[in-house]
Amino acid sequence: MEVLQHSENLDLVSDVLRHGGIIVYPTETVYGFGCLADQPKAIDRIAELKGSPEESHFLVLIGKRKEIASFCVDVPSLAFPLMDAFWPGPLTLILPAAHDVHPRLIGPSGGVAIRLSSHPWPGSLLQKVKGGLISTSANLHGQPVIRNRSELGPRLLRSVDLFIDWGDLDGGVSTMIDLCEDPPKCVREGTIKLSEIENVIGPIVPANNTVR
Repeated sequence: MEVLQHSENLDLVSDVLRHGGIIVYPTETVYGFGCLADQPKAIDRIAELKGSPEESHFLVLIGKRKEIASFCVDVPSLAFPLMDAFWPGPLTLILPAAHDVHPRLIGPSGGVAIRLSSHPWPGSLLQKVKGGLISTSANLHGQPVIRNRSELGPRLLRSVDLFIDWGDLDGGVSTMIDLCEDPPKCVREGTIKLSEIENVIGPIVPANNTVR
C-alpha cells in the first residue's frame, strides 16, 4: 500500500484504478473505499474487504451531472431541483438503476445511490477518469466511520493499493433520499437536514437513520 499526499500524482491514481485497484480517499464526509464503477472484480473485492452482507450496497460519485445517464434511467423530475439546490455536496440521491449496473450498486427499491461530491480531491480525479467512482465508508461493516489514517488500522491499510492522505476529516454523513419511492423517502438524514430537503420538494417520508 502506498500513501500519497492529496496534492500528488493523479495520473498514478488513475492508472491504479484503471487496472482494477482499490484506494482509500477523502470525501466531504469521511474517508471512503473506492474503485472504478466499471471494475466488477474491484467492487467485489471492496465488499469482501468490508465484510459487507449481500443486502449492503455502495454509492457512486460522479464528476458531472451528465454521467448519471451511465447508471440511471427515467430520472424522476424531483431529482433536478434537489441537484440544483445541493449538488455538489453531501446529498446522495437514489435514482432508478440502468439494467447493466453492478448488483452491489442497486438497492432494495431498484435504485442506484449517486452523488456529485463537493470535495476537491475526488472532483479533480473524476475529471481524469470517467464512469464514476465507487464510494463506501472505509471501515468494516457496522464499525465506526474513518476520519483519519490512524483509525483505518493495519489490516485495511495492507488490503488497499493507495491511501490518499488529506489529514483529519470532520464532515458528517451524507443525507440520502430515495426517489424511486412514491412519495420520496429519506433513507438517512445527515449533514443536510430533512427540513432543507422538504423546503425544495415538499413532504417526504422521514428516515429511520439506518446506515447503508
